Amino acid sequence: MKQILIIFLSCITLIACENSPKVIIDNQTLIGKYHSNTEIASFLGIPFAEPPINDLRWSAPLAFIPKNSIRQATDFAPACMQNMGILEWYRDLAEVFGNNRNVVDDLDISEDCLYLNIWTPTTDEKANLPVMVYIHGGSNNSGWSFEPNYHGYALAQKNVVVVSIAYRLGGFGFISHPEIENEDAIANFGLWDQITALKWVKKNISKFGGNPNKVTAFGESAGAQDILALLFAKPAKDLIHQAILQSNAGFGMLEETDGNGHVESNIENEKQRGQELSLILSENEKPLSLEELKKIPSEIILQKYNEHFSDYYHSPAVDGQLIEIATWKDMQQSDLENVKLIIGSNADEYYANIPESVNNQDILTTTEILHQNHNDEAYLAVKDEEDPRNALDRLYTADGMLCPSQYLADKINADGGESWVYYFSRIRDGDAAKHKMVRAYHGAELPYVFNTHDPWMTTTEKDLALTKILTDYWIQFAKTGNPNAGHMPNWPMFNFSKESVQNFGDYVSTINSPEPILCDLFHRDIKF
Repeated sequence: MKQILIIFLSCITLIACENSPKVIIDNQTLIGKYHSNTEIASFLGIPFAEPPINDLRWSAPLAFIPKNSIRQATDFAPACMQNMGILEWYRDLAEVFGNNRNVVDDLDISEDCLYLNIWTPTTDEKANLPVMVYIHGGSNNSGWSFEPNYHGYALAQKNVVVVSIAYRLGGFGFISHPEIENEDAIANFGLWDQITALKWVKKNISKFGGNPNKVTAFGESAGAQDILALLFAKPAKDLIHQAILQSNAGFGMLEETDGNGHVESNIENEKQRGQELSLILSENEKPLSLEELKKIPSEIILQKYNEHFSDYYHSPAVDGQLIEIATWKDMQQSDLENVKLIIGSNADEYYANIPESVNNQDILTTTEILHQNHNDEAYLAVKDEEDPRNALDRLYTADGMLCPSQYLADKINADGGESWVYYFSRIRDGDAAKHKMVRAYHGAELPYVFNTHDPWMTTTEKDLALTKILTDYWIQFAKTGNPNAGHMPNWPMFNFSKESVQNFGDYVSTINSPEPILCDLFHRDIKF
């Protein structure tokens, strides 16, 4: 009787979804949905790994094995365990633009979170369309694959297949533990999740019209840093064919520094954090064993982690396994002739995080920290700024993102590869745009890349025109390995000695490096 009922319900489901897009993966039928009377199909909340819970917590992800013959893939799965920093940032920004905070929905989180989402114009296996896999940012501590600005409908309309993936974060995805000693993974669990998702894409994306041999990974902030690490990681070989790195050059894995302001990250650091967390969660003075730690409810772990470690920026750890040597060193030692890359940063990456109380002394102190051997020259480069926050923002943006991006691009092109550098400087119109949170903030380019401008933001014809150009560049790069096409302003490959940075501002134009003095000092300071 039970079997008859299951079959009956399955039949009802299939009849109800007769006009829905369907794809069969591993003998499981995925039922998606069409977007707003278009032919763009979405398949949401597709599991690519077994839930990383109980004994699978802090271990390498296991490929997902379907349990049912039919799966409704019409809704996003919960986000990974995290603090609500990014959610509150969205709400703060909505308020700046004169809206109620509840215009941004609540976020469901779960330890069972290893799912991906797909947007595609066709499920024809012979379509062989380029694939764009997005890896979100959030300091490897927060963020989710379906943030409001990451939906792939608009990009898919330009004849590519778009995938967004989740990965474990913070205390669940990047810290380790002294007792974790196995052959599969001892750290970087979030990165292993990304690799597992990319393997799923390689194996299955043809069912969604995609070409598994033409995958462009693109990501912002920590997502960009993770992608750069994967480009040099042997377990990720042949999973990524070209990349777009937005607002992070990925040099947060320096062995003898704190990674340009980020927390130093190697296997010993992450094991120490795991040990500290084990002691915090213990009811006595003895740290919990790994076995005991795996029995603690995820909500309690998250609470204690947020109380003690939420400010950490988790760079991929040099673990001798996934990351054999620091990425910056690997980059220097490797021949990058086969690398194709778009990389860039925004004009005001750090401005929103700089207090109004800063003064000239803070500028002097910052130049001494960032440019120990040339602090006088660095100070002279920014001393004419009337607003000390502008000066500090320029120093941090140049040192942390702009100059490393140019350094990497120059290395690629010198080796015979191909790279293009952008500088996003567009500030939205209106009084709200004068607020310190707005400007050309960290992540400001994302609604333009995805064409997902929030309805509560001021969006003008100028923004829409820039959106078309930006999405066309990204799409063209995914299709051909070169962002240029005849209908768009020419974007030359990067060259230090020529005007070669593409400025995405009120208009699109090719300019010289925005910070020539600071970037020269960056190279002279021998940071790499």
